[in-house]
This record gives sequence, C-alpha cells and structure tokens, in this order.
Amino acid sequence: MAPSTPRAPRRLAPAQRREQLVRAAMALLAAGGAEALSFEAVAQRAGVTRNLLYHYFPGGTAELLRAAADLAGQDLVEGWTVDPELALQERRVRNFGAMARHAGTPTDAWAVSRISSVSTDPAIRELNARYRGQIVAAIALNALGTTELAPMQRAALEAYLAFAEALLDRGRERKLPVEEVVGVLSSMLDATVRTVAPDRAGKEPRSAGSSG
Repeated sequence: MAPSTPRAPRRLAPAQRREQLVRAAMALLAAGGAEALSFEAVAQRAGVTRNLLYHYFPGGTAELLRAAADLAGQDLVEGWTVDPELALQERRVRNFGAMARHAGTPTDAWAVSRISSVSTDPAIRELNARYRGQIVAAIALNALGTTELAPMQRAALEAYLAFAEALLDRGRERKLPVEEVVGVLSSMLDATVRTVAPDRAGKEPRSAGSSG
C-alpha cells in the first residue's frame, strides 16, 4: 500500500503559515522532547510537505527548534501584567494565575521553554536569557516600580523565577493544590522583595505597585 501524502496545504499568509509550522513543532517537542522533532513529523502534523518546511526553515531542524523556543518565550511573556491601572492584587492574581495555567497543563510553550532551558545551543540560550529577562523586568516593575535593578536585586529575582518554575513543576507532578502552590510563590516573592529592598516592604511603589 502506497504511503499517504499530506493534503495540499490551505493557503495562509506567510507569517500565519510559519507560525502554524512552529506550533506543530512545539506540540511535538512538548510530547516527545527534542528527539521527536523531525521535518517528516512536523510536516505530517501540519498537513504540509517537507519541501514547504525547508522553504521556511532552510537551516533544518536546528532552525525550527530555535523558532519553537522563540515562540514559546513570546507565549510565556505575554501572560505577564504590569498595567498600573489595574489593582495591585489583580495584577498578582493574573500573573501567578498565568504561570500556574502554563505549568499545570503543561502548555506546549511551558514544556518547550523547560526543554530549551537546558539547551547547549548558543542561539537558544540567548533567546532563553532574553525572555527570562523580560519576565524578571515585569516582576521588578510590579515589585519595585522600576526595571533598573542593582546586581543583587537582579540576581535575587532571577533566582526567584527559577524557584517559581521548579515549584510549579513539582506541584503538577505531585498533584499539589494550585492555591497552596501559588500561596508559597506569593510568600517567597514577598520575602525576596523585602530582602533586596527592605524600604519597600509592605509599601506600594509610587509608579507601579505590589510585587507579582
């Protein structure tokens, strides 16, 4: 019996087509890790030909993996709220809620970001650092009212983010109540902020507000 061939791809704008292909790659990565990523598997999942994949990603699976790490970072950063017009507690609820939703499923973006966090590819490491830096900046803006951080403040918030990600993963794996996990995250963030900026403890920053 002859092998099946992908159906003719539905016509999409180039940017939409590229995102469709990257999201297909993200789904494969999330389900099976980097070993599951191949042009054949992505083409089959997206319903396109391998030639079309080569058109968008001439650098092969390495380029596609970088694109997946990039899109995963975008998805995770978009979940962070720093709008000063929102109540302080509402910002915290939204931000911790977004993290918990990504980690709890986990979403493809969360799974890909965890895979890419241990990559040795310099381009992926740079992408990881960029998006993690954006999340740290969002935490800092809410917690301290500024993104201009002293070295110790930045190091402490980076360490807090790593702790938060690890705790969310453990909470999912061990089926811990989400509200309890979020409570620990909230308390740890308060403690971190008090340690690096004791004058801010329990106070609302003039420009942005509470931590979280």
